[in-house]
Amino acid sequence: MKAPKKVVDLLRNPLVWALPLQAFLLLSNLDLLDPWADEWFTVNTVPQPLNQVLSAVAGNVHPPLYFVLLHYWIELPWKLGPLVSMRTMSAVWALVATVVVYFLWLRREERPFQSKFLTLWVLSPCLLLLARMARSYSMQLTVASLAIYSAPQWAEQPRNWKRFLAYIGSSIALLYTHYLSGLAVAAGVCMLFLMQKRFALAAAQVALLAVLYSPWAPILGSVLWRVNWIDVSPHEGGNVISDQIVRLAYLFVSFSFGETFSTVSLLLSAALTPVVAYALWRAVKARPTWFPIVLVAGGIAWIGTSRLEQFVFMPNQLLFILPFFLIFIVKQLNPSAFVALVVLYAGADYAYFTRSDFLVKPYATPYQEMADLIRERSSGQNTLLAVDLHGVFEQPLLSRLSDSVRVILLKDEDSAREVLEAARIRPSGPSVILLWRRTRDISPRNYVTKLEQELSVGREVWYREYVAYSLPERLARRLLRGPGQPEFYYRLSEFRRPNSDASRGPN
Repeated sequence: MKAPKKVVDLLRNPLVWALPLQAFLLLSNLDLLDPWADEWFTVNTVPQPLNQVLSAVAGNVHPPLYFVLLHYWIELPWKLGPLVSMRTMSAVWALVATVVVYFLWLRREERPFQSKFLTLWVLSPCLLLLARMARSYSMQLTVASLAIYSAPQWAEQPRNWKRFLAYIGSSIALLYTHYLSGLAVAAGVCMLFLMQKRFALAAAQVALLAVLYSPWAPILGSVLWRVNWIDVSPHEGGNVISDQIVRLAYLFVSFSFGETFSTVSLLLSAALTPVVAYALWRAVKARPTWFPIVLVAGGIAWIGTSRLEQFVFMPNQLLFILPFFLIFIVKQLNPSAFVALVVLYAGADYAYFTRSDFLVKPYATPYQEMADLIRERSSGQNTLLAVDLHGVFEQPLLSRLSDSVRVILLKDEDSAREVLEAARIRPSGPSVILLWRRTRDISPRNYVTKLEQELSVGREVWYREYVAYSLPERLARRLLRGPGQPEFYYRLSEFRRPNSDASRGPN
């Protein structure tokens, strides 16, 4: 008996295999990585009463929608830990984004194009990394896709109330989810309307969004007032030009190949870089209707992120343009390059799940391993732990340590002097001093390095280093910053009085 045509079409739909595969990747072992600094804010904020959640995000740099939804999400009756529950919502938003991208951008394409795009999309190491964080990245991606699609649709039929509601609803939802992407997409849409000489439509869009955002607009204004737009982080490579080159290169690498690289995969990505860049260049010439919106929105988000964030966070803030980036690539990529890219993606995903070869080293910080060593080395000892707040995020480590270890947070030179004063006290002072720091000193006037040098005088010293840089990373760092670059990201130093108990190096 012949199966009905609708059933056959359904079974041939690439979403049938893409969604289960993506769900498996996104939902597997969600507590694999410890929460990093921004996630820690989410984890500690969302469980509070709703009024405190709103106060916390208003005092930070976030609008409320994602946090309010997450507040109610973690109250659902399931047996998941808080962090896993929060990351699950991010994964679900990524699955929703897949459906949205398919029906809005892929449905009218040929089946081979759909399958190729979804293969890269589902395996995308960049999406896998960011959609498994307790942050709003995947939610922004979903809502921004809806806004970017519905804006030209509304422009075609301004009196169509369904299209009007689709755009205004998705755009205001994006503004209530994230300031930067919300403002960037709204500006991109306004620019599209102006280019089309739809001045009344542009004015209507701005007025409607302003009215609907008026309850939160004063808070947005205070955020923009507080942000320091003049003093920025030190430029990578020492000047603004090299800094922008590094940012562009990092965004391209993350979007094209991911952020988990072995030396072999890095060589393969280097070989694929001109192929992907050429495919992107050829595809851009087509300039579909959504291109002006994505171009302007991406440019505004780029400027904002460049002023406020380190280069490694460019992909996080610009994730909403990833589907359009991949659409461009897939349209022009030849079959052999596509297969090579799939192999590279699979290797990058494997590296992610084995916690290896992360470009952003703090994502894979071995907090448990370091906590175990600190407890072992301080057992039965009067121990002081100094933590370099300029180079490390301390909360996941400190939450694993008992109160028996005294901790001094090195936030300024006064706290460094406090460590030195404690070290000079005999015999009641600490017999063991531990210093956890980033190997590259970014503290003002390098006071962390000076502290380490002073603690070394007259004491036995051992080092344990964590999270190694790969050979290509070491070469790149040497090229950008000169010789003498460290081979590891973190160092845990131990200083003991001579002949003290357990005066021996770590095993």
